[in-house]
Amino acid sequence: MRAVATLHASSVRGDVSSPCLVCTKRELRRVRRYRTSTRHGRAIFGGAWLHECSQCGLVQAVPRPGPQVLADYYALDYRRGGYAGSDVADINQFPKDNLFYFNRGQSVAEFLLPHLQKENPKILDVGAGYGHTLYALTQRYPYSTSLAIEFSEMCVRHLRSLGVQVLTQPVEEVLPQMERGLDLIVLSHVLEHLLDPHTILRLIHASLAPGGVLYIEVPNIPVESLLLYPDHVWAPRFDEPHITFFSVSTLRNLLESAGFEPLFCDTAGPEYKYISPLRFRLPPMRWFLQGLLPPALFLFLRRQRFTQPFRVQEREGSFDQYGGFRIWIRSVSRKRGNPAE
Repeated sequence: MRAVATLHASSVRGDVSSPCLVCTKRELRRVRRYRTSTRHGRAIFGGAWLHECSQCGLVQAVPRPGPQVLADYYALDYRRGGYAGSDVADINQFPKDNLFYFNRGQSVAEFLLPHLQKENPKILDVGAGYGHTLYALTQRYPYSTSLAIEFSEMCVRHLRSLGVQVLTQPVEEVLPQMERGLDLIVLSHVLEHLLDPHTILRLIHASLAPGGVLYIEVPNIPVESLLLYPDHVWAPRFDEPHITFFSVSTLRNLLESAGFEPLFCDTAGPEYKYISPLRFRLPPMRWFLQGLLPPALFLFLRRQRFTQPFRVQEREGSFDQYGGFRIWIRSVSRKRGNPAE
């Protein structure tokens, strides 16, 4: 806790001289304050602002928490209080314990089928969560070899109960020690959490087999939307705990600079709609009700059949829609050449 308190104190002073996380230029333009939603998030991001790099266009948080503070947050605090799927994770109901993650895993696996031709690919899922994407891939590639990297203690327990081999060290420590020749590396809603995305992508580049495939999915947050109020029930209204905020162009530029050839990079999923500032500041109905009800009662109601119309359907067609102002960006890239220095 002392490290968190120290970080928060330094965050209040700000750090506008920080270099860009990707191009390292010190030409960052302040856009707006960082939005937090939890006590843990406020402790480490409370003094941050969003900045846009005038050189490469990447939007990023400044100041940023240190690596150990961030690692502790993901290991212990990120999924507390029913956050990020922890309220319904159930090994006995897997993979349909969480229909949102189930849908996303199925959609990602279908998306990757044309790009992954081997019958026995070696697959690494970085930040595998509860394993829904890895499950969907192994169902389609039953002779594959799969591996996960995951921080969260409850996710690690869940994955291991599924029989998944899980590594818990930071990805920048794991990749250099791993055997090279991976056919597919997945970063689904992970890249935006990394303190050094360019270095991680270069390590991934070195870990892939010739012609290996990298799948990345991130929230779609173009800079022009930051001072407006885009909304969807599946898109968070807060910045916490993201470090970087991508558009299609900034994600494509980052991939190319790290030595990848993007085969596809576009928006995906349900469409945003803009709402008023007042409505944006009101809590979404689910979180409002969760705050009113005892946790056990909310969880009981969430799992009942009669609440199904308010939840994700077993197969959501919007997960497979592309183009326009949608809530995610999906990309698949092929390894090529040597990454730019």
